[in-house]
Amino acid sequence: MSAVAVLLSALSIASSAACAAISWKHPAQVARATGGDLMSLARSLRALPGEARLPELARRSLPESWERRLALEVMAAADPRAKIVAANELLAEIEQRLDAGAGWPRAAARLSALTALFLATLSYLAQAGPSVIALVLGAGGAGAIASAAAGRAGRAAAARGREAIDALVRVALEPLDSADNIDDVGGPGRPSGSPRRSRRAPR
Repeated sequence: MSAVAVLLSALSIASSAACAAISWKHPAQVARATGGDLMSLARSLRALPGEARLPELARRSLPESWERRLALEVMAAADPRAKIVAANELLAEIEQRLDAGAGWPRAAARLSALTALFLATLSYLAQAGPSVIALVLGAGGAGAIASAAAGRAGRAAAARGREAIDALVRVALEPLDSADNIDDVGGPGRPSGSPRRSRRAPR
């Protein structure tokens, strides 16, 4: 195998590996958005009286986690309206964290495939041989498949995360649903006085 063939093969493998590595950062990032199993936490909080849920959420959550910030900032708010505003701000923040990097896998899959086609063309022009062309295309295809799988995993993890967050917010802030004199805090299409839910549906 000539030096050119070795170089083109190495470039294809490196490009595919880099695309896959970047893609799989998204599911990992989604997994780190919260500090633990929010569904289990919501189920355990449901058994407590309403006024005890936020303090217990703060006690059981990991330091610096999103759910602990939710409990502390809502408890620190001065009145029911301020509590709901604080909850909605944190929900908007976690929504951004779940969405951050969502486009990486799709872009990486395209880049891996296009790079493979480009390098395969160079291999053909350099007369590197069919085995090198097959290796280049195979590596690019593997990178694209791995990137697409990362995208599916990230979307599934984000959907599970949103479901768990909604469950936790409903349980922890349930006492606020009966607060009086709170209008239009939940936003369009949501009940007045209720924290908004995560909005994105799985794609």
